[in-house]
Amino acid sequence: MIKFGTGGFRAEIADGFTKENIQKTAQAVAKLIKAEKSTHPVIVGFDRRFLSDIAAGWVAEVLAGNNIKVKLFNRPVPTPVVMYGVMADGVDYGITITASHNPYNHNGMKICVKGGADANVETTNKISKIANSNVKVKTISLSTARSKGLIIDYDNTKEYFKNLQSFASKNLKDNTLRVIFNAMHGACAEYAPYYAKLLKINKFDMVNDSIDPYFEHQSPAPNKESLEDFKKQVIRGRYNVGVAVDADGDRLGVIDEHGEFYNNNIIMAICYYYLIKYCDQKGDIVKNCSTSIILDRLADTFGYKCHEVPVGFKYTSSKMKETDALLGGESSGGLTMRGYTPAKDSFFSITLLLSAMATMKKSLSQIVKKIKEECGYICTTVDGEIQGTNRKKLTKSLLKITPNFSYKPIKTTHEDGTKFWFEGGNWVLIRYSGTENLLRYHMEFSTEIECERNQKAILNYINKYGK
Repeated sequence: MIKFGTGGFRAEIADGFTKENIQKTAQAVAKLIKAEKSTHPVIVGFDRRFLSDIAAGWVAEVLAGNNIKVKLFNRPVPTPVVMYGVMADGVDYGITITASHNPYNHNGMKICVKGGADANVETTNKISKIANSNVKVKTISLSTARSKGLIIDYDNTKEYFKNLQSFASKNLKDNTLRVIFNAMHGACAEYAPYYAKLLKINKFDMVNDSIDPYFEHQSPAPNKESLEDFKKQVIRGRYNVGVAVDADGDRLGVIDEHGEFYNNNIIMAICYYYLIKYCDQKGDIVKNCSTSIILDRLADTFGYKCHEVPVGFKYTSSKMKETDALLGGESSGGLTMRGYTPAKDSFFSITLLLSAMATMKKSLSQIVKKIKEECGYICTTVDGEIQGTNRKKLTKSLLKITPNFSYKPIKTTHEDGTKFWFEGGNWVLIRYSGTENLLRYHMEFSTEIECERNQKAILNYINKYGK
């Protein structure tokens, strides 16, 4: 079964991620292109995972077999580079072979559409329906396709970085920043030195830049747990900031000068604050349902609105377009802004972050302190994930029975998982991941004690109703 989640089609290698399934999915895309009477080529890229380069070839063979031209990268690239190509070249489809931050034994396909945005649910539903219907796959060999001019080598990385540079502050040219970059063995490693030179970063060092399809036997996700060693490197090297990116370069985790980890809740707040207060930008902000209320408070401080959408960047970019919002992002990492590619992008997030530091002439911890003081944010967040739960049973229970929280919710919604709202903007979200077989919970309360109490309530509830 080929199934698309919030970040595309992903599966374990040799289980769901097989040549047959990849080529069926590519054939489904080809049929969609033919039905839409599109005459544009398809841009195909891949990351550093096992089989990614080979699977990109499988996709290209199918598209060419359907007489569709392919612009094929010949080296690993971050997903945002492919998405920028779709936007800049004015084509209708782009495909990246990647499983993003998933474990090393996973791989997948991410599809983007006209304008450089993630394919919406309607499009991915059409693709999966065709792919699962015993579709007949048409292929020709790569060599034959190349000889016919159906497949050509493609590399737009210089254009991508030139566009990225246009969003950097001029204050970066004289910066004294000391930056350490954790590539997490992903696709960004090949481009980070060029990026640093382009932005004239004063001191730039990189770690974990080698090709390692095992990703040191951990998920290549830039979260707090995976960056413990990196935190020590930041402190030991006296860096102003440490930035870590996931395997395909759309998520970002940050370590400040004191070794404090910042997830995308704080990164988005810094970027939004910088754009509004120092760049004379205007507009609302868009976040997903698992993202901190610091963004609501910040938007309210500036006289704007914070819009909330389900998890999945396709919802974020769609709402940004609908509301003409200035910035949009997700708590899991990654953001974009008005005028940039409508997709989350690690290099772009880093560019705004470094621009803020260079312009404000403050350390990250000083910037965060200033933002929290100005918008009155004093909350604590807790995130967790659990494997091995009974999804059907737990989901049904959450529709009827409320966990024994420290106080009664004032509102409950079931749009994307189950979210409980409390007085003062406090909240709890329980939802299943759209990319992995995991149950996740997120919460935000005024004190650590409240977080501890309500985390215990969630775990007790899951043990009772979700096993």
